[in-house]
Amino acid sequence: MKLYYSPGACSLAPHIAMRELGIPVELQKVDLKAKQYDGGDYKQVNGKGYVPAVETPAGVLTEAPVILQYLADQKPEAGLAPKP
Repeated sequence: MKLYYSPGACSLAPHIAMRELGIPVELQKVDLKAKQYDGGDYKQVNGKGYVPAVETPAGVLTEAPVILQYLADQKPEAGLAPKP
């Protein structure tokens, strides 16, 4: 998975969750003022222009709570979130 992040933003929570769950992550730093990341227009990834965004096999997720739930669902045995 690829995590689009910016230092000091709420993208830290999904980053911590990915590390805790042992999910391999590729980090992509975003310049929030310019709405750019290395080699690209970030608004093409997330039209809202803010972080976090996570590229998953199913598509791009852009809300931290949704991302955290998605991550917890990938490894429910880890107990990161309660079972549904």
